[in-house]
Amino acid sequence: MPVSNTENPKTIFCLTYHEITADARVLKEARALQSAGHNVQVFCDWPEGFSQVACIDGIQVKRFNWQSPEFISAKTLDPFFFVDRISEEVNRRFVPYMRSADLLNKSKSWAERIVTPEQVQVLDPNYYKHFEGTERRRRKIRHKSLYYKTLLKHGFGHNSKKLKTLMSGERELKKRRRELYQLCSLIFANNLLNLKFDEAPDVIHAHDIYCLPAGVVLAKHYNAKLVYDAHEYEPARATNNPSDGSNFAEKLEDDCLAYVDHMITVSPSFADFYSKRFKSSPTLIFNAPEIDPNFIKKRKAEALDQLSVRAKSHVSDDTPLVVFTGGIQMSHRGMDKVLEALVYLPKVHLATMGPRHKENDAWFLKIARDLGISQRVTLLPPVAAPDVPVAISTADLAICPFQDVSKNHRYAMPNKLFEAAFAGIPICLSDLPEMRRFAEELGFGRTMDQTDPKCIAQAIEDVLDHPESYRMTPENADNLWTNYSWPAQVAKLIALYDDI
Repeated sequence: MPVSNTENPKTIFCLTYHEITADARVLKEARALQSAGHNVQVFCDWPEGFSQVACIDGIQVKRFNWQSPEFISAKTLDPFFFVDRISEEVNRRFVPYMRSADLLNKSKSWAERIVTPEQVQVLDPNYYKHFEGTERRRRKIRHKSLYYKTLLKHGFGHNSKKLKTLMSGERELKKRRRELYQLCSLIFANNLLNLKFDEAPDVIHAHDIYCLPAGVVLAKHYNAKLVYDAHEYEPARATNNPSDGSNFAEKLEDDCLAYVDHMITVSPSFADFYSKRFKSSPTLIFNAPEIDPNFIKKRKAEALDQLSVRAKSHVSDDTPLVVFTGGIQMSHRGMDKVLEALVYLPKVHLATMGPRHKENDAWFLKIARDLGISQRVTLLPPVAAPDVPVAISTADLAICPFQDVSKNHRYAMPNKLFEAAFAGIPICLSDLPEMRRFAEELGFGRTMDQTDPKCIAQAIEDVLDHPESYRMTPENADNLWTNYSWPAQVAKLIALYDDI
């Protein structure tokens, strides 16, 4: 990886609403900036099983429960001086949430005065992180039972009205939070601002819209520069937008963009969309895997047998193997249509490699069983992000059947494209503008009608029958490494920070 010994090192606060090790883009950008001589600190989510503070490759990581309503109060909205275009949505969606959280916090504060220390643990979600599975569920049930019995014993509201309020308070709060959509960013900001910071940042690097309001507040407080890293085109996502058609994501971004100094995004079309709304054209940093040619050769030599998607799927060398990388979603990624396509391809095996989600996997496997093809489908856990191209290099082809359900999907350039390209395998992909342009430029992809299982089957069959037609030329491979590799993206990122 190219490393810059910057003459002007900066303290950078990177904000992400994911846990850092679950977001490859955030982590690899943080690594690049740390390697360039900057002092990088990451503030991220704190799921069960993780320590609150960690150090990863010299990067200081501070985790916090950003969804907690603990600090929500009547003063929560005070720091958001810039909220203008979304003020109506704040009053309609966030203020009721804020009131419910404030009431719940006051009820918990009262209850803590009359229950035993053991029973108070029911109020602390971090307590249960020390237990697993059945033991965790048993303790939750036992503590809640003792807790509510104690409240009743002390007359916590005759006719149990207050008790019902407390018992249903968290359920009500979760329901209201789901209806907040991008206004969850105010909860993230509220909890982040309640942390203690050991030093002042020079730059706030806010990843995605959910961290953007927090970035505005921190940048103003510390007189720091603000970088907005838009991983999606948030105003046009297929999910996380209100079903009533209102689009306050764009209004929220517009409220914040006046305070953003530099923008980063992930596809040329996204850069065009944002350049019409932002004061300058964003820096384009593609989602390439964090590898170089030496890494590929080394990992293949030392660990291909352990990483191989073919070996893990127990598929013989003469069985055609199609691979999908990333998480399965129930409709927008089109994997149900790929399963239907397998009905027309009786010799083909499908493997998916990525984060496992119980509900999505159950949906996927049920479709496979109903179609009678479950014995030809394998769900594999994820591997480290840099290892994905090595792992899938033993497959015959990759597939990316994103559906054209939104502007965000239509112009996306997902990780899957780059993983297949650097793995050196062809890809069957949706006939969407940015994916098509990338595949045609490098000559390694076959577009398909992603809505029609028969067309998907025909595309897969075509690539399997004529692999030589979808093999990159030496010139295209050189283009791939020169313009799309992670070292090429790091150079752009370092240049942006040198300009700050």
